[in-house]
Amino acid sequence: MKKALIIIFIIGFIITVVCGIGAVQKFKEEYKKANQTTTNFNETYNDSKIKSADIKLKNSNLTIKKGDKFKVTSKGSNDKIKIDAKIKGNKLTLNDYKGTSNINISFLNLRYNDVVVTVPKKLKNLDVSSDNGHINIQHIEADEAQLFSDIGNLKLNHSKFNNLIATGDTAEIDLKHTMFNRGEFKTDTGDVNIKQVPADKPIQIRTDTGDVELEYGQSEPKNSQIDFTGDTGELDIEHKRFKGKKVGYGDNHITIETDTGDATIK
Repeated sequence: MKKALIIIFIIGFIITVVCGIGAVQKFKEEYKKANQTTTNFNETYNDSKIKSADIKLKNSNLTIKKGDKFKVTSKGSNDKIKIDAKIKGNKLTLNDYKGTSNINISFLNLRYNDVVVTVPKKLKNLDVSSDNGHINIQHIEADEAQLFSDIGNLKLNHSKFNNLIATGDTAEIDLKHTMFNRGEFKTDTGDVNIKQVPADKPIQIRTDTGDVELEYGQSEPKNSQIDFTGDTGELDIEHKRFKGKKVGYGDNHITIETDTGDATIK
């Protein structure tokens, strides 16, 4: 009996070592493939016709930034990703899809794809949706913007909008030096951080599991009011002008709702 147990132990040990070596080899192969970047799309458009952009991505990270020409590029290590971009009327529509079966039995997920859209001018409408990737928007102007990120962070920097709606499921929403006349922000799981908050603008923020931080910086509110509702979260007002949650007549409401998160006003 003892001899049989020793044999079983040795066999198990050998299987474990072989599986371990195989896993290490598989990781090396996937890591090497993840660093083999190729360009799968590169197109420039006549920007005089484009007034809006409708971007829906399922498999890519997205960067939208200001540039000299209206251009779409896509590159990464996932060679299965294909891009469909075209102009319909005055709107640029952009989608990504998997060109062939992309079943991956590996537990690793190291491959990626990055889409970059350069915009030379102000847009009338910007509609962005991402299923599995980060969204990064820099130096962009639009009258209306609707942004959604399912799984991936949503970042805006040095941009300007009239009406801005940014929502997410499992996503952190970060704004820096971004102006808007009306803002609506909602995420189920993730923080909402807005630095250099535009003063005296109506803002609605809703998060289930996440904290909220608003930092005014050099902008000074003169006519705003904070309405906070939280199940287990607390409101911390560090800004000196918001005594009693109100500045001036309080015409511009900053509505913050959290379930399990705190809110800080700086």
